[in-house]
Amino acid sequence: MLSGDFKELLDKWVLKEKTFRRNVEDEILPFISSKNVVFLFGPRRSGKSVVARRLLEKLPKNTIKRYVNLEDPKLMNLLNTGLMDSFAEGLSAKDTIVFDEVQLIFGWEKWVRKAVDARQCQIIVTGSSSKLLSSEFATSLGGRGIGFQILPFSFSEFHRITKKGFDDYLVAGGYPEVVLNPKKKEKLLESYFELSLIKDVITRYKVRDSAALRNFAFFLLTNSGKQISLKKIRVALGLSYDTIRQFLEYLESAFLVFQVPFFSYSMNESLTRPRKIYAFDSGMQQYASKSFTEDKGRLAEAAIAVELKRRQYELFYWKAIKEVDFIAKKKTKIKPINVCYSKKLPAREQESLLEFCKKTRTKKAVVLYSGKTKKAIQKNIEIKLINMQDWLFKKQEIN
Repeated sequence: MLSGDFKELLDKWVLKEKTFRRNVEDEILPFISSKNVVFLFGPRRSGKSVVARRLLEKLPKNTIKRYVNLEDPKLMNLLNTGLMDSFAEGLSAKDTIVFDEVQLIFGWEKWVRKAVDARQCQIIVTGSSSKLLSSEFATSLGGRGIGFQILPFSFSEFHRITKKGFDDYLVAGGYPEVVLNPKKKEKLLESYFELSLIKDVITRYKVRDSAALRNFAFFLLTNSGKQISLKKIRVALGLSYDTIRQFLEYLESAFLVFQVPFFSYSMNESLTRPRKIYAFDSGMQQYASKSFTEDKGRLAEAAIAVELKRRQYELFYWKAIKEVDFIAKKKTKIKPINVCYSKKLPAREQESLLEFCKKTRTKKAVVLYSGKTKKAIQKNIEIKLINMQDWLFKKQEIN
């Protein structure tokens, strides 16, 4: 039997405020089972907890459903696998438990593996570390962990909830609380930034020079969408190459930024060329950026980069004489994509695509822009011009 204190906490954590449907919910539901574990990973404050609790509400009413907030201050001195045993007490294979921010408990992977082997109950876990949840956890469960990335609101979710347009989305970003409380944007983003740095990086990885890490994060977010080499960072910030690589890995694991490498069939060239860095959220990009101008083109490019990742494309960029914003790869297929925040298409947008297609013998390319959707054939290459907002609304492959 659960103790009275634990029952009181479970009642306290029951979802009471109004929430909004996320597009990913219907994808997750079929995978909730006692035969595997569903894990939700993504940036802090992106909505993982709400998604988890909304999933519980969609499960059969005649089953037991428990949501456990491991960040609750009352659990601070109790964070061990024994606590997981206590909250899972009395559950059967058809019942479901959520452990939110599960990485706070040392050895949680072993507990989850044991529970899955015993078909103890259905388990959903969430966490704010890509390293812990997307790779190490999946490996430790021998393929029985099924992961879903929960990112800030997509544009289609933002529009459904606020009825506002793409320009508003670029300014606000997609963090749910920021979207719903735009007047608190700066303070909220500041708190998210500091929380990610302190809890997900400095504390977790025992970073000694927190000032250098903070400057590094600001530098990357200010240069979001630009090519950045290790040498450039070293000159700008005076950090060693090892420290730069380490800090970059930490910030990626905390979902503040992600890298887009150079596209090449030579792995050595891909690894040695400069990379592009993007923020996971345009609002966060603007908060942390030291730029004095609002560049809608760069913000739009970053929003497309995040959406391509959301749709599970592997991303690269390419440059010879001209640059292609993205080479989107899924399985063995690649698609060159340029992003243009304009209704009128500059010649360079198509010229760079033609250059890439000629070099790689690719027959199709895409431009996402603000004009009408149409096709153009140049030099036997099909260039599909797609309205950016239409594509963002429709979850479809880039054909």
